[in-house]
Amino acid sequence: MADSYVRKGVDGLQKLFLYLIILDWFILIYLFTEIKYLPFRYGVAASIMIIFFNLILMKLCFKRARRTTDSYLIYPVIGGALFSFSLVGYFFLF
Repeated sequence: MADSYVRKGVDGLQKLFLYLIILDWFILIYLFTEIKYLPFRYGVAASIMIIFFNLILMKLCFKRARRTTDSYLIYPVIGGALFSFSLVGYFFLF
């Protein structure tokens, strides 16, 4: 009979993914406070970068969160993506 595998410690990729989610929220909060003072060129560059970062984060999220107990990963990522899209819309419309 084969021995079952028992993981010792936390998953390193899961920990890195959680740090990326926290980094995303820090970037969004900083961008939210500073977007009024950015010139148009830098605002467009920041908007494009934050959209790509959130799209990559969402793709990683849907690959990593396969279990039903991983909902704590999905909600902050989707919330951050919606916040970034609304922030970009605010920058271009107002």
